[in-house]
Amino acid sequence: MKRTFFDKQEANIMLMHTNSQLLLENKFQFIHPYDMEPCRDIIAFVDGIDWTHVPFEDEEWNYMLNRQEYLLDLCLSFDITRDSIYLQKGKNLLLDWITQNQTSENWRTIDTGIRLMYWEMTIHYLEERSMLSNSESEKIAHSIEQQTSYLDDHYIDKYDLSNWGILIVTGFFITSKRIGIRQESGIYQRMLNRLTNQLRLQIQPSGNHWEQSPLYFMEVLRSIVCIHQSQVLRDEPVQKLLEEKILSMYHFMPHFVTPEGTTILQGDTDEMRVEDVIQTLSLLYQQDLPELFTRQVSVDYLLLYFSRYKTEYLAWQENLSKKVATNYPKTMTDDFTGNYYYHNDWDSMSSYAHLYNGPLGSGHGHLSLCHIDVTLGGDNILVDSGRLTYVESPLRYLLKEAPQHNTVVINSHPFGEVLDSWRFETVPTSLSNRVYEDDRFWAVRSAYVDTQVNGDFKVVRTVLYIKELDSFIILDQVVDIGDNAFSNMTRYFNLNPKIKARQEQDHVSLDIKNKRYYAYFSEESIHVEESFFAPTYNDLVVNEKIMATSSQPTQYTVLTKYSNVVVKETTVQKTDNKLCSEEKCYGMAITIDGQEWLIYSMIEDTYSGHKLYKIDGHPVYGQFGVVKIDRNNEENYMRLF
Repeated sequence: MKRTFFDKQEANIMLMHTNSQLLLENKFQFIHPYDMEPCRDIIAFVDGIDWTHVPFEDEEWNYMLNRQEYLLDLCLSFDITRDSIYLQKGKNLLLDWITQNQTSENWRTIDTGIRLMYWEMTIHYLEERSMLSNSESEKIAHSIEQQTSYLDDHYIDKYDLSNWGILIVTGFFITSKRIGIRQESGIYQRMLNRLTNQLRLQIQPSGNHWEQSPLYFMEVLRSIVCIHQSQVLRDEPVQKLLEEKILSMYHFMPHFVTPEGTTILQGDTDEMRVEDVIQTLSLLYQQDLPELFTRQVSVDYLLLYFSRYKTEYLAWQENLSKKVATNYPKTMTDDFTGNYYYHNDWDSMSSYAHLYNGPLGSGHGHLSLCHIDVTLGGDNILVDSGRLTYVESPLRYLLKEAPQHNTVVINSHPFGEVLDSWRFETVPTSLSNRVYEDDRFWAVRSAYVDTQVNGDFKVVRTVLYIKELDSFIILDQVVDIGDNAFSNMTRYFNLNPKIKARQEQDHVSLDIKNKRYYAYFSEESIHVEESFFAPTYNDLVVNEKIMATSSQPTQYTVLTKYSNVVVKETTVQKTDNKLCSEEKCYGMAITIDGQEWLIYSMIEDTYSGHKLYKIDGHPVYGQFGVVKIDRNNEENYMRLF
């Protein structure tokens, strides 16, 4: 079965087999899709493995070493070649770890939970081929008992709301049968209660994980699938709860993937391609999936092992083609975490947006209220800057701060303050979000409070996607809650490192892959400078960042593929013909090929005088709307909020 995927050069199995050759020589490289802290540098142990080794002054490398997820690579290489040298190496690595780790001095709970899951798989292979002596089996069983007791003894309440908790209980349940832990035992019941609490607390009704990191979302999802598919739980209600949560996460997952096929970089995460998990779950649970994830066969072999799903390459390919949904939902509105997603289609040339305005989540969160990711025509344009490292360092702090996200900064004072790698001195408060969609528009409006020494400010970001134009308008408005403390506003736009930005007279050209997009700004000061972008852990590249600064509290950006765009502010009056301030109602006009779109926005309620407004003479009402004036001067008015 596995051989057919290898013969067809499926990417994951090829990577794992290549890594197995390194492992045979005690060489370690962590570049798998879901390695939590990947590292391309290869570390070789010539005189035996030092399980406490910390290269690069980064303890995360040592944690990866001790998780032993690479044991799966050796098992797969055996499946491909039928050469027992790979299983013998897995056995040696497992027993060597036991010999050198008799005490828990070099253990962590999360790594222990992960390690036990990969041990179970490896032991199963070894037992099937009678490669363990009685003494070796006893030694392994004793170590598993020691580690499961450690997980129970060192469990703390905060793990109920952490990906650590899920990974801890996964390792316990996967190995519980092996050491004969009974369902009525105290440790089993404690772990079952913990799992139940974790599932109910961590996984939101939307299907999102509360920490809002795609990487840790994937770790949690894959772990609970392993529990569910392995059938180790004898508690039927929890088994049903597992399936319910798995399916909700499955249906949420495609929405944090851009048309380029990579996940957004929200919080602490890496750019990942997750089609292997989506394809595998689609076939295991008989679920529809978007076309975007079917361009090539991709398999999650961890899930395949615990499911005992038997298949081969051509059958996988055929079954997958039957699961493609032509009407997969294009929007995801997650009010629970303040995340809003839109795909205009599910192909690699489509456009996409994600806006975040919600609770910070865990220490993996970043200062990114009202951050927006934007893709046009299949090209990622506005991006998050990533995480790079967990080592206490200026770069770690920098990448968590507001200017490394597509955010608004008032009076040159970024909202929130990073204290260290995991903590914050202050964070802003998100207020509200609203979403609208019809066959012409998708829009989201978000607000938060920025509390500063000299005053408080209400910041409102409205994002409008005009489907007919395949263009995005980002409108930012600030209300000075204090006594005229506002002096200036800077907006940051971090660009895909593949983009080369060039300032023109009335716009910024964005060149990528022989294509050009255009960004129009209302600010009087536009500056493009070099910045930092970390697509994966330990991987830093240079990108460009646009900084737009103004002394006015309302500013716009138009992102489009059109070169002949005219954008301007326009007059707004009440029906008594008196001009109104932009704090009460702001108006702008976009003209493309002779067709005009009037956009107005009110973020403060009108409670005195005439309540009806006119934008360029067209009557409008409500908080946000669009008036389309076609080439025959016919008006089409739509109130969105």
